[in-house]
Amino acid sequence: MAVHLYAANSSMTDRVFSDADGELLIVPERGGPAAAHRVRPAARRAGHVALIPRGVRFRVELLDATARGYVCENYGQPFTLPDLGPIGSNGLANARDFLAPVAAYEDVEGPVRVVNKFCGNLWAATYDHSPLDVVAWHGNHVPYVYDLRRFNVIGTISYDHPDPSIFTVLTSPSDTPGLAGVDSWSSRRAGWWARTPSGRRGSTAT
Repeated sequence: MAVHLYAANSSMTDRVFSDADGELLIVPERGGPAAAHRVRPAARRAGHVALIPRGVRFRVELLDATARGYVCENYGQPFTLPDLGPIGSNGLANARDFLAPVAAYEDVEGPVRVVNKFCGNLWAATYDHSPLDVVAWHGNHVPYVYDLRRFNVIGTISYDHPDPSIFTVLTSPSDTPGLAGVDSWSSRRAGWWARTPSGRRGSTAT
């Protein structure tokens, strides 16, 4: 995996991008980019994470004057929800809270620069039309967005906690049981820590 920092002050115009090396987990820190792809655009703001699957072409349009944040490029198996183990059937991040956009397309004629990342290099070609013109698809290889406020923290903790980590949102499993390629975005939210003497609301660290 690789971690990238991004900063932008203008939207992509007549250009699209795709990553054949890995999927992209986008974590905004400030401002909000919206990615238009082969599905209807989905907004991403601080407090949300969004995932662009491997090979999906998209264009970034800023929702604010500037935007910055982090990108986790996952070269391993696709991110998935961790097995809950002794937690049970509910808790942590629930599948129903991951939002996938609805189908959308654009019919635009004119030169469009298509940039693709492959084997660590960037390759570019100019199309005479927008490649975001797919009317429909089937399957589940689609981008999605998740609001970290929907994460259900499990606790409290005495001296250890069960596997998977009770703060794991998504995980990229490996061939070795108990060892993940990436455990992404362990999340801690403010909550009522019953073990504190005062019972006061705890601090936030994300």
